[in-house]
Parts: sequence; structure tokens; C-alpha cells
Amino acid sequence: MLLVVAGVGAGGYFVMKGKPGSLVVTVAGPGNRPVDAVEIFVDGAKANCKGSPCRVSDLKPGTHLVKAQAAGYSATADTAIKISPGEEQVHNAVLAGSGDSGGPGIKVTAEGRGLKLFIDDKEIGPLPQEKSDLGPGEHKVRIEGDRYEPFEKMVVVESSGVTTVEPKLKVKKGLVTIKLGENADGASVTLVSGDKSHPIPPERFKDKVFAVDVEGNKTYTLVAEKKGFVSYEKKIDFEDGQAEKTFVVNLMLTSSSSSSGPSERVSTGRTPSPGPGPSPRTPAAAPAPGPATAGNATLTFMSDPPSNLVLDGRPLGKTPKTASVPAGTHTVLFIHPEFGRKAKSIPVAAGQKATVKVKFP
Repeated sequence: MLLVVAGVGAGGYFVMKGKPGSLVVTVAGPGNRPVDAVEIFVDGAKANCKGSPCRVSDLKPGTHLVKAQAAGYSATADTAIKISPGEEQVHNAVLAGSGDSGGPGIKVTAEGRGLKLFIDDKEIGPLPQEKSDLGPGEHKVRIEGDRYEPFEKMVVVESSGVTTVEPKLKVKKGLVTIKLGENADGASVTLVSGDKSHPIPPERFKDKVFAVDVEGNKTYTLVAEKKGFVSYEKKIDFEDGQAEKTFVVNLMLTSSSSSSGPSERVSTGRTPSPGPGPSPRTPAAAPAPGPATAGNATLTFMSDPPSNLVLDGRPLGKTPKTASVPAGTHTVLFIHPEFGRKAKSIPVAAGQKATVKVKFP
């Protein structure tokens, strides 16, 4: 009996020994900030993926050399990663700015389209930015942007190292982009602020997209209603310092719709006022996944403490978050400004509900 078991075990060992593994590569810049147009190379060959995280499948067991590069950054050195049979490894790479000299300087981590950095009244460029050829002493940091209140601060730079500035910017003028997603054609869409309601006429949605400038110091509610569907309601504010936000309106059938029962509604307690809605603008941001739809799976993302979330290379905001995804394998990246990054891959089937959770550090 022992000989039979040993033989089976040996057979399983040799089968597993030849099974390929996989590798997930996540890439960030200084301070864990996102990096665009990342290229990943494994054993000198460019991986067939876009951005970070990058999942490379069917790797032979053994040691492989991995390198990451992106425009405006210094490429990483080749890093040896051991791939075990049938297992998935995670490699977190950090790119240094091509202008980093290690001398005294200032690094400003704020992000936002149109933001510009000035040091000692000299324009440095768009944010985020690192200036590493400054002399020690006091320097005036100023940040300007059409959608933001001006920011100014005196920063003391030591004789060595880089001083990091993480400004809390106030949004002056926000941009809200609304996209009609699943089942949202023909829905009544309203933007509510305080006791004022602004219905958005259907003709304002060009190619199912509508964008409008709003006041950054106010809180809004986006409401979409359609007979036979669960009402959509989303709070909108700019307290996180992000001036541009995109929302996808996905509507789900009510459980009673098949028996011709009344539709489920969300009451705002307000009557929409007549008159034209806000004037449209060109859409600016890529949409994020919305609530679950038929044929998809539902993923819930949680982290302790809360972190920024990237799903299949697309930012989704902060955890906790729930998204509808197509069936298949998805790669999730959790990014915390202090504790770094954690990546996970999860396979899901149509109709499945699953939770992906990580704990930092």
C-alpha cells in the first residue's frame, strides 16, 4: 500500500513540475503614484499587456529576468524572479524619475489635469513633479490650475535629500461626466444640489455622454429613474481634491418587473424644476464599471486601511468599492500611499459574487 501511494505521489510531482506558472507585475512612480504607458519585459521580450498591473501567463518554471520602463522615468534594472510550477508570483516595481539626482529638492505629489507647479515664482511644469537641483533653505511652492483654488506654501529644503509636499487642494470648478450605460437609454436623469434640481434633457447626451461644469464647494446627487428598473442615485462631491469625475449610469431590472409590479424608486423629496439643464462639455475621463448587469459577475473590493483601487489597469477610486465585471480572470491592484501595493488575481463566472480583500501593511 505504501508503494502504491508513493508511486502516485511521484507521478503528481512530475506533472506539477512541468506545469507553467504566471507573474503579475505592478509598476508605480515615486510615492506610489500611477505611471502611464508602462512597458514590461520578461527575459528581454516585451509582454503583451497594457499598463500596470501586467499579468504574464504560461511562464516555464525557473528564474526569469523582469524589467519595467515608461517615458519620463529611468528603467528598472533586470530583476530575477523565480516562478514555481503552477503558481502565480507578484513583483512590485518602482520607477525613479529620469531627472532624479539625489540632491536637495522638492517633490510635489498632487495630481490633476491642468495643475502647474511654480517654485520661487518659476514655472516648473505639470504635476506630479520632482525638482532635485534646488539649494538648501526656504523655497516658495505655488500650485495653480483653472479648476483649483491657488495653493502656496514655504518649504524648507535640507542640505541632502528631497522634501515631499502633499498639498490638500480645494476644487473651485468641478467637471462631472455622465455616461448612459446598461438599460439607461430613455431614463430620466437629474442633477440635484440642495433644493435645486436640474433635469438633463435626453438630447443633451451626445453619444450617450454628457459633461457639465459645477461648483466645487457644493454637494450634488445624480439621480436616474426608469419604469421597471431600480433607481440609480449617486452622491457627488470634490472633497478628495479630484476636480474631474465620471459616472456610468447602469440600471437593473426590479425583482417585480417580470410580474408587472411597480418599479422600485428612490425619492429625492424634490420636484424637478423646469428649464434647460446645464450646458454640455466634451467628456474628459474614462468610465468606471457600474452596478452588476446580467451575464456579468459582481466583485466587491475591500482593504484595511482604505486604499486606491486599480482593476485590470483602470483606476476605480478608493475602497470599499463594488463593480460589475465580465466573466474571466481579473487582476486587482490595491495602492496605499504609506504601505505600498498589493496585487491579486481572481477568476469569476457569470452571475458569481465574490469579495477581494487585503490588509496593509
